[in-house]
Amino acid sequence: MKRIALLFCVVGLAAAPVVNAQSREGSWETELGVIFQNSSDADFEGGTQADFDSDVSWLFGVSYHYTDQLQFGGTLSFGQTDYDADIAADVNGDEQPDGFVSVRGDLDFMTLMGNATYNFLPGQFSPFVTGGIGWSWVDTNIATEPPQTGCWWDPWWGYVCTSFQDTKTIDGFSYQVGVGARYDFSDMLAVKGSYKMTWIDFEKADGTPDFDGFTLSVAWKF
Repeated sequence: MKRIALLFCVVGLAAAPVVNAQSREGSWETELGVIFQNSSDADFEGGTQADFDSDVSWLFGVSYHYTDQLQFGGTLSFGQTDYDADIAADVNGDEQPDGFVSVRGDLDFMTLMGNATYNFLPGQFSPFVTGGIGWSWVDTNIATEPPQTGCWWDPWWGYVCTSFQDTKTIDGFSYQVGVGARYDFSDMLAVKGSYKMTWIDFEKADGTPDFDGFTLSVAWKF
């Protein structure tokens, strides 16, 4: 993780001269970042519990600087992380949990977020606060049906057979707040670091699970 963060900093420093940044007002901005996600846990109806390992995920964003300080945009974050879960089971079919099944695996997740950011200072360096709302999708990779196989004639590869299996997926409304700082090396390039907390309103969750982490990103303005 430290090597990835260092790489982002080196790229930012090497790619642009340190000059006085022009006004951000009226400019668009794209960013590519890495998220250092902290470990977390969540409880679900029936007593199911899940523990999520810390991991690295990725972020892509586009935004518009309405003024030097006010910024609107959207981000797409995605990744994969390991988890351990104790899943409540209904052994006798009475619709009441009467046992647990322990599983370990990895899940895939994606969050699409619209956000607003307020930069406190108009100059090269500025701390900021940010908030957003969006939607999150999670694929637990836990099978829900037996594997199936489909076959067809491919025009290049001939007769091809592929196995696939439906897995348990969940999704929900999500919202986020964060604090951070940015440094504009020039009127084209900036580096940003932030700490963000995200809540995801899963339908079967006991309460609203929260996830936090640190984001380091490089932004290009145009």
